[in-house]
Amino acid sequence: VITPITTSSKTPPGLPEHPYHAFLSGAIGGYIVWGRYSSVNYQLILYLTSRILVACIKLAYEKGGNVIPNLLLPISVWKRRPRLTFDNTYPWAAAGIWGVVMMLFEEYPEVLHPSLRRSMDEIYRYVGF
Repeated sequence: VITPITTSSKTPPGLPEHPYHAFLSGAIGGYIVWGRYSSVNYQLILYLTSRILVACIKLAYEKGGNVIPNLLLPISVWKRRPRLTFDNTYPWAAAGIWGVVMMLFEEYPEVLHPSLRRSMDEIYRYVGF
């Protein structure tokens, strides 16, 4: 007798159960696929950075918070870490940016720029197969 596998989750198949699932998958994919520097990859990362910054501001406004992330570290921190170079930090930036994009797309798609959301829908929600 074969019994079907059932889960207690109410999440539809193919969708992440928790926001961090989307973040982790985006971060891993971003590191592997987009983590190697090229001018095209760099332009894409810059594009996504601007889009997620605007999306995070929209999300903070919608949630009623006055959240302004402090992304600037004191200069003394950078002086103590001379091993931090563009070459060894770029893959981690790509991973983080893609992780945030995927998490925002899965959890709060309405805050993403319409063109980014349409592209993501086309890639991840296409049902024409």
